[in-house]
Amino acid sequence: MTPLQRLYRTKLTLLAVILTGLGAAFLIASRQADLSAAVPWLMWLPLSEIGSTLFGSGLIVVAFNYISEADADERANERLRKVLKEEAPAIRDAVIDGFAFAPDALTAVASPETLDRVVRNTLAIQLGDQAMADDLYADLRHQVTTATERRHDMRVSVSLSPWDKGPVSGHGSMFVATIRREYRAELAETTRRFACTSSPDEYRELLLDPTNAVAWYFEPVAGLDAASPGVFELLDFTVDGRPRPTRRSKRSGGQSFTVTLDAQTGTDHEVEIAYTYRVLVQQHGHVLYLDFGAPCKGVDIDFTYADCGIRHVNVLDFIAGAQPTRITRGPKGTSSPSVGVRYDGWVFPKSGVAFGWVLDRELAHF
Repeated sequence: MTPLQRLYRTKLTLLAVILTGLGAAFLIASRQADLSAAVPWLMWLPLSEIGSTLFGSGLIVVAFNYISEADADERANERLRKVLKEEAPAIRDAVIDGFAFAPDALTAVASPETLDRVVRNTLAIQLGDQAMADDLYADLRHQVTTATERRHDMRVSVSLSPWDKGPVSGHGSMFVATIRREYRAELAETTRRFACTSSPDEYRELLLDPTNAVAWYFEPVAGLDAASPGVFELLDFTVDGRPRPTRRSKRSGGQSFTVTLDAQTGTDHEVEIAYTYRVLVQQHGHVLYLDFGAPCKGVDIDFTYADCGIRHVNVLDFIAGAQPTRITRGPKGTSSPSVGVRYDGWVFPKSGVAFGWVLDRELAHF
């Protein structure tokens, strides 16, 4: 028996005792002739009827309490089961619709762990594979939640040109790649770093650092390494068109540029971020790779390579998405050949685009 049931029985028993006691008192008083003589107005009251009513009510309460309590509980349970059975579909549909169209209500009644289970199980139902659903959700959640910002409408322009401070061809010949990125985002960090390193291990670590806007790997060649001034340079960084100061630091085998933003810049609204940097790329490396570093909705890349002696450029897009990547090429024979890459959906931090080229002089030997 629950505490509530015990309290209810106690109160009912107390009421029965009080009613029975009052009824007996009134019945006794109705038989006392001297009491009517002492208190004349009592003779006008139907003491006997009142006493009988109270006394009977008390006994009925006691009888009802001990005889019909079990049946009353069973009838109440039966009514509840009937209501739930009849209304269960409507309740279920109302709850599902409420969570589907008002997701904030779901966060108010469920813990993050419960929400994770709901998403994984829902995805498993759609895919028909629980293990696959768990792995996909875990990977996607890690990529999105570890990023400090979400970008929109990224525009990237890459201009490739010959490097005039080194050999034209052969060992040590370089291209200069001038890369500009523009996008909108709400900033969560007050600093941005642009780092260049000659260590493959450090490069992989830099890619995982959310405060790094750009991580660049440069293989030491022809007396140059990642710390050389011309290998990597941040040219400008603006927020809503306002330039921000940059600070360069150099160390053995690497260098970095740090940009400090205003404490309140873009913390509660989107701002326009734009920056330009310049890197050296080995001509015989045949590839320039651009990663995105953070989730981004909509990417538009323009790659130009005038006067570089490049016969053809291949595009390798490492973008996993349901939408097709659109690749366009400028007309052949123009003075400024170009390749365009556009993707309108979401791209994630480990996605990227690689441009691989074939040099004219390499085909002259065949």
